[in-house]
Amino acid sequence: MRSLVKKFAVVAGVVAMASVAAPAAQAGAAAAKTVTTCPGTELHKEGLPKSLTNQLGEATGTLRLWYSSANGGTNCAKVYDNASGSHSMSVSIRTETMPTPVTDSGSFSTFAGGVVVTGTNGHCIYVSGSLSLGTGSVNQFRASAGPVACG
Repeated sequence: MRSLVKKFAVVAGVVAMASVAAPAAQAGAAAAKTVTTCPGTELHKEGLPKSLTNQLGEATGTLRLWYSSANGGTNCAKVYDNASGSHSMSVSIRTETMPTPVTDSGSFSTFAGGVVVTGTNGHCIYVSGSLSLGTGSVNQFRASAGPVACG
């Protein structure tokens, strides 16, 4: 009987530890996806929207960020291209608790993204974007922002 009680106590302890650990892990996680239309309102503060620039300071394209209060806070980022034709573009978004950003990259004619993370209330956002108009460093345009939209 004593052996059965010990086994029950061990199992109960493991179950209790799992139920405590699971909400903590879920609280730091953010859902991520890619959408065509960003939800919410575009942010016009903290240096956003931000022009993509090359090493000479020339600008083409824009990095934009949106916020919605839905789903515990939703942020969405896009990179817009104002040059004609299709180009290699990339946009990424993450919170400080995400080990890997959500990214959309490829050859696009208008924009890359929107990349979305939810559960962002109480977290800072980090966004980055790039646009390539050809070979050579003067044809590489980049922008990044963060921490922004904290809270």
